[in-house]
Formats: sequence, C-alpha cells, structure tokens
Amino acid sequence: MRQIATAEQSIKIASDIEVRKKQRCVIEFLTAKQTAPIDIHRRLLKVYGDDTVNVSTVRQWVVRFNSGESEVHNKPRPGHPCSAATPHNEQHLDQLIRTDQQITTRELCARLNIGCNALEMMLGKLDYGKVCSRWVPQMLTQDHKTHRMEVCQDLLHQFEAEGDKFLDSIVTEDETWCHHYELESKTQSMEWRHPDSPRKKFKTQPSAGKVMCMVFWDRWGVILLDFLEPGESVNCERYKMTLTKLKARISLVRPEKQTTFRLQHDNARPHTSLVTTPHIAKFGWTVLPYPPYSPDLAPSDFHLFGPMKDGLCGQHFPDNDAVIAAVRKWLASAGADFYGHGIQALVHHWQKCITNGGDYVEK
Repeated sequence: MRQIATAEQSIKIASDIEVRKKQRCVIEFLTAKQTAPIDIHRRLLKVYGDDTVNVSTVRQWVVRFNSGESEVHNKPRPGHPCSAATPHNEQHLDQLIRTDQQITTRELCARLNIGCNALEMMLGKLDYGKVCSRWVPQMLTQDHKTHRMEVCQDLLHQFEAEGDKFLDSIVTEDETWCHHYELESKTQSMEWRHPDSPRKKFKTQPSAGKVMCMVFWDRWGVILLDFLEPGESVNCERYKMTLTKLKARISLVRPEKQTTFRLQHDNARPHTSLVTTPHIAKFGWTVLPYPPYSPDLAPSDFHLFGPMKDGLCGQHFPDNDAVIAAVRKWLASAGADFYGHGIQALVHHWQKCITNGGDYVEK
C-alpha cells in the first residue's frame, strides 16, 4: 500500500510540475505582449483556478523574461542527492519528530544534514504532516457566499477601473485586545502529527490584563492608534470620537487623502449605526462594502494582527502602559513594505473568494 501511495504522490508531483511549466509559458507569452503582472495573474486564475501560482511568482518570472531569459525550467540548485533519504535517516527523522513535535523543517534538515527534497520525501513515506487548527467565525450559508462574491466583484471592478490609485485611497480599521501576556499563536503551536498521534490539546488562556487597541492604517503605515481606557468599550459614541481623531490625523499626515478617502471597516454595530453613519458622511468619506463574517477580507485580520501578536508573545508586561509602548514600537518597526503588501493582498483575497465560490480564503 505504501508503494502505491508513493507512486501516486510521484504522479501528482509530476503533474504539478507540468502545470507550473505551462503557466510559465503563458507568462513568457504575455510578458512579450507587455501585459502587467497583475493582469497576467488574473488571466491565469481564470484558467488554472487553485493551481495558479501566486502574484509574486508571476512578477519574478516577468523580471526574468524581461531580462532576456527564455528558459521556463527552474535552474538547478545545489543540494544533497536524493540518496540522503535512507532507512537510517528515516528512523532518525521519526525519533526527532516523536521527541519534539514542534521541530521545524529547517531544524530537521540541520540535524539530519540533508536537503529539503530528501526531507519531504521521507516525511511522505513516514506519513507525517504538519497541522494547526483553524477557526472560522461562521458556517457560511449560500446567501453569505453569494453576498461575499458580489462584494468582491464590486471591489475588483473598482480596482480594475482605477488601478493602484484605488488601493492608495483605502484606510482599513479594526480592533483587537492586547494582553499583558500573549500566548503562542496557533501557527507557532503547530506540531508534527502521525495518523496514530493523539489529537487532543489542552486549552490555555491569555492573561487577564489587557487593553483594547483600534488601528487605522493604509499601504504606507499606521495613521492612528487609539487605546481605550479601562472600563471603556467600543460603542457608537466612542467610535465617533475616534473617527474625529482620525479626521485630524488624515489632515496632518495624509493630506492628499482628504478628497479620496475610502474607509474599510467591518459591519459591527458601532461602525454602521444611525449615529455613526451620518458622522462619516459629514466628513465626505466613502465606506467600502464589507460582507458579514469575513475576517479573510480584512487586512488587519489576515495580515496585521497575527504577526503583531507573534512579535509580542512570550513577553510579560506589568501594566497597560507597557503593552501600549510595545505595540507602538512593533507597529513602527514593521516598515512601509509590510503595510503595502497587506493592502495589495486585498486584490488576491477578492479574486480567491470569487474563485472559491464565496467560501473562506485561507491564503
């Protein structure tokens, strides 16, 4: 049975390589026609769906083809021969994983003195896979999925009409709790699992001390950070106060946005109430449509808060002031490229949501 599984795996790998090679030929052809990388990726998505390479890969091949390269195969890379996948190394690999289920692939390669290809081959033969849990806010109904696709199509049409100017105008907002002690994230807690491994894991709790943080940011960085006082909650009046602060900050740090401002926030009650909506309209701001139960379409959720909390996890902060200082320091150190990638990723998430028929986007 294992030999059959290995053969099937080899066929699948060969098939994947062939699909990627075909896409590179398409990229070479469209590059010669001076098609933009984002448009090339959009056209590939229509044909190859989930098997499409990501935008960054498209850009890399465009650069290579523009430089005069015509070879669609990957260049040979130095590494250990496949003979490193020996029974002795398989046994040693199995022992290492059973001893430490959170060991990384980089550490495994170093401990075994082998390359990634040999490691992947042995992991497949031993039937190991690295897993982590994934929470979703809601089991989406067909109506939810249809609404999500309609919103994404609307946003994509605006992007196609305006290009990067559309992304430049977006200011996205969300709130999160910052704890005095952050637990390891679900990604950091990933473990190697065998089919016979126990599936239970005891739940731990973050520290009770915490402070609520509201973050407004665009592709160049954070515009406004607003921390709530102990006992405060994000209600309509409190959110109006924050929006007034945002208006002042926009005039100070992004004056060019005053006439092109597009606010993206979720549809929580303080954001959409009859008290808040006229306040936003008074400023002349446009609010982008946002479907319910869609953290995968909010850059703060899929791009910002995870890395921020990863950067803070394991640290014990004595009080709210220490947490606030650490959050400000991390956000300031992230750099414009980090924020730019988060806003640019919106396009991929809109496209992926449509490709998935409105279902959640994982990457």
